[in-house]
Amino acid sequence: MTGNWNGYYKFDNERIQNAMGFEKTNFTIVIDNYEGGNFQGKVNDDVATGGMKETGDIFGKVNKNAVSFKKLMPKNCVIDQNGNRATLEKKHPVLYYKGTFSEDKTELSGKWFFKRRFFLLYGIIPILFSPGKGTWSMKKTA
Repeated sequence: MTGNWNGYYKFDNERIQNAMGFEKTNFTIVIDNYEGGNFQGKVNDDVATGGMKETGDIFGKVNKNAVSFKKLMPKNCVIDQNGNRATLEKKHPVLYYKGTFSEDKTELSGKWFFKRRFFLLYGIIPILFSPGKGTWSMKKTA
């Protein structure tokens, strides 16, 4: 599990993905600690394919052929309907990744999502909201 991984993620919602301006967003992950099925490392999105600028942290688990991890980014980036981006001075919501290994354990793929959360419409009406979900894949490079 330790080492360098190159991959991509994309949104299931085509409207959101089109607003990103790219077919998919590439990323690199360096896993530097793997012990007892738990791992941690750093993630960098490729800004040239619509990714966030800052380096994030990942924390995850391997259970047989299944992998799950959290992606924690230091700043929140929002994209409006026109594809305009804004970086907010608050933490990005946690991204959750779940997937499975290829037979030779050199590739992973699966689904990513944000947990649904409530926001208040007009300050009083609770609305359940899901900021997005999609697919991802990555290959070990070293």
